[in-house]
Amino acid sequence: MRWLGRLMAEQQDSWLQVLKVVVATALAWFASQLLLGVELPIFAAIAALLVVAPSVSQSVGKGIDRSLGTLGGVVLAWLASLVLPPGPLVVLAVTVLAIVVARVLRLAPMAANQLPISAMILLALGAGSGPLFGFERIVETVIGAVIALVINLVVVPPVHHEPAERAMRELAHAIADAYERVDRSLVAGAPSEHLLEDARGLRSSVQAARSAMDALEESTLLNPRARRLRERLERDERLLLTLTVLANRVIGMSRSIADRLDASVADDPTVRRIGTEARRIAHEVRALVDRQALDDGRTTTMPRLDGELLTTPIEVPAPHPLHWVLIGALLEDLRQARESLAEGEAV
Repeated sequence: MRWLGRLMAEQQDSWLQVLKVVVATALAWFASQLLLGVELPIFAAIAALLVVAPSVSQSVGKGIDRSLGTLGGVVLAWLASLVLPPGPLVVLAVTVLAIVVARVLRLAPMAANQLPISAMILLALGAGSGPLFGFERIVETVIGAVIALVINLVVVPPVHHEPAERAMRELAHAIADAYERVDRSLVAGAPSEHLLEDARGLRSSVQAARSAMDALEESTLLNPRARRLRERLERDERLLLTLTVLANRVIGMSRSIADRLDASVADDPTVRRIGTEARRIAHEVRALVDRQALDDGRTTTMPRLDGELLTTPIEVPAPHPLHWVLIGALLEDLRQARESLAEGEAV
């Protein structure tokens, strides 16, 4: 039954989104019947189904793409009906031609799919019924797209803030875990199990957070609710930049430890101090995202620390004769992590 699982999405649209699609489809259907006198306004219904997108900007883009694709399909089907006799092979030939035309014109995916679909449906329904038949299908599509766009604007325009915040919180805690693994490795004098592999896995978490922020920013385009969130979005962007730097630095520290750490360095006071700083950075990263949660009125279970969380910069009186490369690399990554975290604190 593994194939059945591939048919099911891990994340479903909310019931509000489903209701918006249903309402837009029904309104497009009845509006086309009323305005155009069409018995089966299929094009209006399909347009409404596709244009009620997760964001307003996507609705506008899908509406334009679908209307252009419909227009191209109508023109192609109408021209074919003028020069070719009706028949199943003609429908197939025009559909194949529409696919090739869409590829040659480098149309967007929505328009490229709609072009052959419109041509095929029009020829099947009877493009030769008159010159107004194709024009009515264009108007029908526009009616469905406009109604879907209005529904998406009026009924609680979605702003995808929660997925972005969740992705950044997960990233922050994963980064904190990585700094704690660095501390444990330095105390033990040997790399923790999967230290470097787990640290490198942060790159995918950073990319996931970046994708979630991109989706959030896209959902605010042309969205009247976005004005109230502008300051919050700018702060989230700065936070993501801070987390990205912290992730890169802990990856560098993990690589240095995996390559150069041995038991003889565990008792070095500078190394122990680096481990302490890594542990405190881990705590402060978690506290940073939880402070933002509190500022936004959300609850958190993270305990707060009083006073300065990071200690003073580490002073190395003389380089270690055997481990100076390891210590120097760790100190540089630690310095950049501290600076980035200090900037994040100022957000």
